[in-house]
Amino acid sequence: MGVTFRSIVLGLILIPFNALWMASTEMVWLTGTPTTLSLFYHVMFNLFWIVLGNELVKKVRPAWALEPGELLVVYSMQSIASALGSIDFIDVLIPMMAYLDHYGPVEGKYQELRPHVPDWLVVKDPAALKSFYLGQESIFDRANLVPWLGPLAWWLGFIVALCAVLWGLNLVFRKQWTEHEKLAYPIIQLPLHLSANPERLLADRLFWAAFVIAALIDVVNGLSFLFPLLPKIPVVHVVNIQQFFPQRPWSDMGALWVSFYPFAIGMCFFMPLDLAFSCWFFFVFWKMQRVLASHIGVHGMPGFPFVEEQTAGGYYAIALIALWISRRQIGRMGKLLLGEGTEAATAWERREARLAAGFIAGGGAFLLYFCARAGMTMSVSVVFFGLYFLLSVGITRMRAELGQPCHDLHFIGPEIQIVKLVGAARMRKANPRDLTMFGLFFFFNRAYRSHPMPHGLEAFRIAERLKLDNFRYLIAMGLAVVFGTVCAFGALLLMLNKYGATQVSGLGEWFGREAWDYTNLWFTTPQPQQNQPTYAILIGLLFALGLSALRMNLTWFPFHPVGYATSGSWAMDQLWMSIFVAWLVKSLLLRYGGARAYRPAVPFFLGLIMGDFIAGAFWNLFGTLAGMPVYHFWPY
Repeated sequence: MGVTFRSIVLGLILIPFNALWMASTEMVWLTGTPTTLSLFYHVMFNLFWIVLGNELVKKVRPAWALEPGELLVVYSMQSIASALGSIDFIDVLIPMMAYLDHYGPVEGKYQELRPHVPDWLVVKDPAALKSFYLGQESIFDRANLVPWLGPLAWWLGFIVALCAVLWGLNLVFRKQWTEHEKLAYPIIQLPLHLSANPERLLADRLFWAAFVIAALIDVVNGLSFLFPLLPKIPVVHVVNIQQFFPQRPWSDMGALWVSFYPFAIGMCFFMPLDLAFSCWFFFVFWKMQRVLASHIGVHGMPGFPFVEEQTAGGYYAIALIALWISRRQIGRMGKLLLGEGTEAATAWERREARLAAGFIAGGGAFLLYFCARAGMTMSVSVVFFGLYFLLSVGITRMRAELGQPCHDLHFIGPEIQIVKLVGAARMRKANPRDLTMFGLFFFFNRAYRSHPMPHGLEAFRIAERLKLDNFRYLIAMGLAVVFGTVCAFGALLLMLNKYGATQVSGLGEWFGREAWDYTNLWFTTPQPQQNQPTYAILIGLLFALGLSALRMNLTWFPFHPVGYATSGSWAMDQLWMSIFVAWLVKSLLLRYGGARAYRPAVPFFLGLIMGDFIAGAFWNLFGTLAGMPVYHFWPY
C-alpha cells in the first residue's frame, strides 16, 4: 500500500481548503504566514489530526485505516500545492495582474512601461478591477470572472511548464541524492516519524513533554496578545544586541535579534553539526563584514559589501557542486536515453530518463515560446531561465543537506542580476519588453522561501524510504501542481472580490505596488551598468567552491559552503540563535552520550516542532475565522 486512489483523492479534497486558508491568513487578514517556513505548519496541522483520526480508525475498522505511505502522499500533495499558492508565488502574481491598469490611470504612473506589458497577461477590465479592489461582490459574477480567465489560462500554462522543468531536474538528481548519497533531508523527519511510526511517537513521554512546553508558550503568549494585562513568555525578539553597541562602526552591523523559536530549535536539531555550526558562524562573519565596511569608510558604492550578491554566488556554487557530484548519474541517464546500458537498469530508471528529458524539453520549449510571444529577446530568456534553474538546484540541494527552517534570498533573483550587469538604460533601449517581463516574473523571484522544487524531491525521498511506486507518486504530484494552482487562483479571487484588496489588513494590494514600482524605476530612472554586484556574486561563488574543495581534502575542516550561502539572509537574522542552541545541545549530547543519548532525545525535539505548530496554527485559524489580529508564533 502507498500511492493509492483514496490517498490521491484525500489529497485533492484537502487542497482547496488549504488554498482558502492560505488566502485568508496571508492575503486577507494577515494572521500568519505559514508558507514562509520550509516545513509548512498548516500542512503539519492537517497531518497531525489525520494521523490521530487514523489511529482511532485502526481500533474500530483496521481495514479502513490509511497506511504510512498513503498519509505521506497526502502530506506531499498538500505541500506542493501550498508552495505554489504561497506568499512567494501565486499570492504575488494575482495582485500584479490587477494593479497596473487599476492604479496606473489614477496615479498617473507607469506610463513609460505600460505600452510594453502584454495585454494577454494582465487584467484591464474596469468592472473586474473595481470588484477586486473594493470587494462586496462575487467572483462568480460573469462580469467579474471572465476578464480573469484568459490571463489566468496563460499563467496556468506557464506555471505547469515551469514545474515540468523543475520536476525533470528532480528526476535527474533523485537517484544520486536519495539512493547513492542518502542525504539527510532533515525537513521531512517530522512527517516521516509521525506517519511511519505514529504509535511509537505518540506513546513517547518526551514527545508530549516538549509538545506541551511549546504549545503552552504559544497559548500564554496568544492570550497575552488578546489581553495585554496577562503575562507573556519572551521567546520572539527577546533582545536586540545591536542596542548595546550604539557607536559606529559596530552599530552598522544591523539588527541582531535574539529569539528562541521552539519549532526552529527542534528542526535545527536534525541538521548535521558542521552545517549548523557553519550557519551561525557565517552569520557572524557577514555582520563583521558590515562592521569592517563601516570602519574603513567605504562610500559611493551603494550596497557594499553586497552580502546578498555574495550569498547568491554561494547558491550558484552549491548548484555547480551538485552537478559535479551527480555527473556520473547524469551521464548514465543520457546513455539510457540513447538505449545504452539498459540491461543494467530497472524499468523505472529507463522510464525516469525519458520522463526527465520530456519534462525538461517540453517545459523549456513552452517557457521560451511564452517569452517569445511576450516579445522578449531569446538570448535574455535563455540566460534568465538558466540562472533561475541553477538557483533552483542550489536551493533544493541546500534543503536536502541542511534542512534550514527558513530560506529566502530576497530581491536577488536572476532578473535583478541581469539588469545590474547589463544596465537598465541599455536594456530599455535594446528591448523594453525584456524589462516589463522581468517585472511580471517578479512573482516567482521575489523570494524563494516556498520554492516548489525541493518539495518534489523530498516526496521522492519519502517514496524511496517507504519503497513506494515513484511513477504513481509522480502522478500524484502532477495532480497537486495543476489542481493546486487552479485552487490558489480561485481562492484568492474569491476572497479578494468578497472583502476587497484595499479593504483588508493583509497583502492583497501591496505585492502589486511593490513589483510595478520596482519595475517602473528601470524606465523612469534607469541605472547604468553596475559591475560591483556581479563581482560580488563571483567572489561568493569562488569562496564557496574553495570551502567545498577544502572540505573534500581536509576531513577536519569545519566550514560548509551551504552554511556560507544561507547565512547572510533575512531568515538567518531571525533564526541564528535557535540554530546556535540546537547546535550546542546536539554537540553536548553526542560528545558526552553518543548515539545512546541522541536517539532518545529525538522525540523531544519532534515534540517542540509539533507543539509550536499545532498551537500556532490554532491561533492562525482563530484569527482568520474571527477576522482579527492574533499572536504570531512566527511573526513573518
